[in-house]
Amino acid sequence: MNKQLEALMERASTWPEAAQDEAARALAAIEERHVGVPRALTPEEEAKLAALRETINRSIEQGGSYTEEEVEASIAAHLDAWERERNTQ
Repeated sequence: MNKQLEALMERASTWPEAAQDEAARALAAIEERHVGVPRALTPEEEAKLAALRETINRSIEQGGSYTEEEVEASIAAHLDAWERERNTQ
């Protein structure tokens, strides 16, 4: 670990809990981008994912006239938007 990061990590232990939480989220995002380790979903992200699954399941139950390609494109678009949102947090 470089000296600058080491010193910052030592000081961070004295920060308020909210600042430590923010730092942890920032470091997790950096790790995900550079090392490829996915971070855990926040409760809000879990809720959004559950809502999306519920919508998909209801749509499947109702049937429809969409092609497999249209469904895949729609899911890909939603996942891309969700991933962009995750990366900005």
